[in-house]
Amino acid sequence: MTTKGTKRKPTFKQMAFETAVRNPERYMGIIAAVKKYEGVVLDDDNLLDIVSNLYLTGEVTSEKISISENTKIGDIVEDVKKTNATRRADGGFPEGYASRFWTYMRTLSELGFVYAQYNKSFKISDIGRKLIEGEIDEQEAFSIQAMKFNRQSPYRNVSNDYNFFRLALEVLICLKKKGSKLSYEQFVVLMFNQSGNSKETLDILEENTFSDEGDVHKFVSEHYGSKLKVNTVTRDYPDVVRRLMVISGFVTIRYAGKKFIEINENKLNYINAMLSLEFILKDEEKADPKAYFDKLDSQNEQYLELVHKYRNEDAIDGDEYRNKIHQIISIYEITEEKILESIKAIGDPRNEVIPEFKEIPAPLKLEFYISILIALRYKDRFSIRPNYKADHIGKPYSHAPGNYGDIDVYSDDIYWLIEVTLIRNKAQQMNNETTSVIRHLDADEEFKYYSSKYLSFIAPTIHDDTRSFFDVAVVQSQVAKQKIHIKPYTVQSFVQVTQAEENLQDMEEYTKLVFDKFRDQIAN
Repeated sequence: MTTKGTKRKPTFKQMAFETAVRNPERYMGIIAAVKKYEGVVLDDDNLLDIVSNLYLTGEVTSEKISISENTKIGDIVEDVKKTNATRRADGGFPEGYASRFWTYMRTLSELGFVYAQYNKSFKISDIGRKLIEGEIDEQEAFSIQAMKFNRQSPYRNVSNDYNFFRLALEVLICLKKKGSKLSYEQFVVLMFNQSGNSKETLDILEENTFSDEGDVHKFVSEHYGSKLKVNTVTRDYPDVVRRLMVISGFVTIRYAGKKFIEINENKLNYINAMLSLEFILKDEEKADPKAYFDKLDSQNEQYLELVHKYRNEDAIDGDEYRNKIHQIISIYEITEEKILESIKAIGDPRNEVIPEFKEIPAPLKLEFYISILIALRYKDRFSIRPNYKADHIGKPYSHAPGNYGDIDVYSDDIYWLIEVTLIRNKAQQMNNETTSVIRHLDADEEFKYYSSKYLSFIAPTIHDDTRSFFDVAVVQSQVAKQKIHIKPYTVQSFVQVTQAEENLQDMEEYTKLVFDKFRDQIAN
């Protein structure tokens, strides 16, 4: 245990979140993994169990900790201790694995998704529970909590006392009215705003220009007294904040010689409605972790009412989105070769082929690229309707609410469901990506009476258990005299079949092969 020192006097600082978790879409899995510990006191023993479970479920990984489908928490606790032994105390948590827990809870605490304090009972907010239970999606959950957030809080000893997201949206809306965008360098300046007043930043932007990262670093060092390194100021902190704004549906990223941040026009009505709600924290709520959590867990009915009111604006029309994909293909000069290279580069942002798509989270990126590939090969033969939320350009930024398949591809008489995952873990693939897929195929009322249905399941690796599950589904559908054709694919094998435009034929042949094999086994 470490003793707390005297609290420093607050100062004005750059807007920041925990940089160890760059991709906010990871937080949904993290909350889901710790849900079973709600109500548990966060003492040393329970923290070791929780952190070990994060490794066990794959939410946290380390080369020093080996996980297999048969691994139990007790098998890895000593490795978890050793792997995290050098971590310093942080956030009121002791050094070691307990500090590791705080790394994954800090941003969730700042946004009010969880209450996580050492030796206190662990709590998940109502919005956090609705997120992991599928009642609301990532965009809805993060946008709600972002509109309640306050920079000055029990977790940030800063003098900046306002909601950064509200400020950023006000600046972006003002610039949009003037026909302007916010450059990446200007966004960095915005992050140093001290008053919470948009005029402070807008005046600076009007009087100063910033050609590159060096320019803006020099400005904030001189104007705001920042002593942070250039990479921290211009890359690390902005990257995390920007990603949170993207997943909240607030902004989209554009490239026009340089990177620009602009308001997501598809969500403008929703954003204006959210801005119209007042959310004010008292001084004691900004100082006490439990009071802060309780406050950020309030007024949920008001925010959820807006979520449901504007949810229909996110609906994607298959014909309309197919046309939008063709516009994207034209604007970004996307060839088949370029999209194939992009699919191969998923998971490695350093090799991103199309810079403007770098911001898209990897799971959504694969769905997006598969949709583009189908549009390139099949032209207008099918309508294409991915089940994600897209900005006004057509780029995805968040998964939509559950109970739907990933990509609906359809014509007047053919329904082709494509399910896409990047999950490689055998147990996770089997548990998370199988029964729900079949349910999606059967449950969609729109395609209930289509005479021919097809299902392509795509993953980096298809494990034997996963393949066996789908083979059983094939047999069941054939026994029931249903005209359903199913096949699991690796990403590469799906790409090859799509290039040949033989997807439907390939699924038909695979279905026949599986059923014939089953009949032969029964006969023998």
